[in-house]
Amino acid sequence: MQKGARFRQGLVLVTVCVLAVALVGGCSRQASQPPAPDQTTTGRESGFLNSSDKASSSGLPSTAEPTIVDRKIVMSASVSLEVADAEATIADCERLATKLGGYVAESSLRKSGDRIVGSVTVRIPAAATAQALQELAALGTVTSRSSGSQDVTAQYIDVDARLKVLRAEEEQLLGFLKKAGTIKDMLAVQEQLRTVRTEIEQYEGQQRYLDNATSLATVSVELVQTVAAFVSPRGFGEAFADSLVRFGHGLATFWTWLGGAIVYLAFWGVLLWGCALLVRRVARRRPGKPVPPAP
Repeated sequence: MQKGARFRQGLVLVTVCVLAVALVGGCSRQASQPPAPDQTTTGRESGFLNSSDKASSSGLPSTAEPTIVDRKIVMSASVSLEVADAEATIADCERLATKLGGYVAESSLRKSGDRIVGSVTVRIPAAATAQALQELAALGTVTSRSSGSQDVTAQYIDVDARLKVLRAEEEQLLGFLKKAGTIKDMLAVQEQLRTVRTEIEQYEGQQRYLDNATSLATVSVELVQTVAAFVSPRGFGEAFADSLVRFGHGLATFWTWLGGAIVYLAFWGVLLWGCALLVRRVARRRPGKPVPPAP
């Protein structure tokens, strides 16, 4: 009986030890497992800030999400035309620019030798460049034509980013200005604020220039009129006066030619007369040949 009781006590003791070892091992495995996602602490709760949080806390714009803008393209084109009437074609170009929603930036008309040359520079919406070139080609005979474009998107994005940084710095300086306790601090902040605002105005000017350059295309038109336009006179009196004017011009041209011809003939006449006189004197100085005696 005593042996049976001892055996049962030993069995119970071994069972208790096994259960205790199993319980201790399960607790250690549970402690070594990582915490669940809902139990982790965020960066803000642990006292650490990421780059975007630092940017937002400092008041500067975050660069994690760059500004998305449309592509900025500067369009330009040029066309040369031979026309019958350069002055009338310039007027046609002005009407075309107005019709397309643009304007004439520059125009000129001059006479070069026997030609009349005109030039027109128009600014029109960039989307209407192809239509403008097509309608300009119908105004005369195209002798040359070219077009090009320049992508300034990167420059525009850079200017926009600099403006955001400067405006954020301006807000910070305004906050410091309100908290300035002495006149010295106030003057120092105002000087920095003046510098920042000057830079903001410069970049805003660049941005306006890029907006204007990309929204409107520049088209240069050169007009060449090889034959002077003939304007028929109205009435007998006007025709007679026009004939007198043309006769006067012709007479003036004749006298101009005659004056030049007289000077030319006088020069060569004197030169030839001098040469003839020299030859005559040389001939007189030469002795004559003796006459042979008669047989």
